[in-house]
This record gives sequence, C-alpha cells and structure tokens, in this order.
Amino acid sequence: MERAWTFRIIDYVKWVRGELPEDDVRKVEFESLVDTGAMYPTLPKDLIEKLGLTFLKKVDGEVAGGPAKLRLYGLTIVQIEDRIAGCSVIERPKGTTPVVGVVALEQMGFRVDPVTGKLVKGLPLMLSLVRSLLCSAPSRRLNLAQKDKLV
Repeated sequence: MERAWTFRIIDYVKWVRGELPEDDVRKVEFESLVDTGAMYPTLPKDLIEKLGLTFLKKVDGEVAGGPAKLRLYGLTIVQIEDRIAGCSVIERPKGTTPVVGVVALEQMGFRVDPVTGKLVKGLPLMLSLVRSLLCSAPSRRLNLAQKDKLV
C-alpha cells in the first residue's frame, strides 16, 4: 500500500497560478493499492463525490470478474511522494480501496521492483522515451560532440 493524494485538477491549476489558496484545493489523501495490471487510477464513489469530479461517460473495460461497463471521470492530479500525474479516473464502489494503475505510475516515473514489490523512482515516461530515442537507438543516436553542427 502506498500513501497517495488526488487533487481536483481545476482547483490544483488555480492554486498553481496563485488564484486559489492551498486550503481551498479539493483533495483526498488515502492508502492506495499499486496495481501494474490496472491501466487507470480508480477511486471509490465517495472520494469521487468529495472531489467533485465530473462524470464523462461509460466505457467498456475488463475487471477481475470479466468484461464490464466502467464509469469514467474527468482528469485529476494523482500524487505519490513528490511525483504527480494527470489522469482520468475509474469509479469503484464506496468503501473500496483506491488503486493507482500503470498510466499514473509511468507518468510519475515509478516502476515496481519485482523482488521487493516496492516502488522505485526512475525517469518519467516522456523523459524515458526521449532519452531512449536520443541515446539508445543506433540509427537515432545523437552525437553530442557534434551538437554545435545541428543548427
């Protein structure tokens, strides 16, 4: 279980811009299950209501019991430690354990150590992708010694 926070994105953006005091940002703190088999974060209905998230639509998905219609809600900011991610949220029944899925974990640059089951910090998804394109693929490797000749 990991301590996590979810913020209503509209409030969070207003706080970052200095338009809303930090105490007025709608947020919830909770213990979350980290599940690399889940795509999106899930929150129980009571936490979704507390955040005032907007219902977007029903989507087809797959849960432990098989195919299901899932309720998708608007963007939130998910935070674990000092890392944040912006994600849509799937609704779970009231009182169930929140889940942080792979979309948020990748955005935050976490991976799960297969031996210990603990989160390990790495580069966020986009930084990892850019780094691999620039440094790993031989056909796309950037020769930093010749960077001045690129202009």
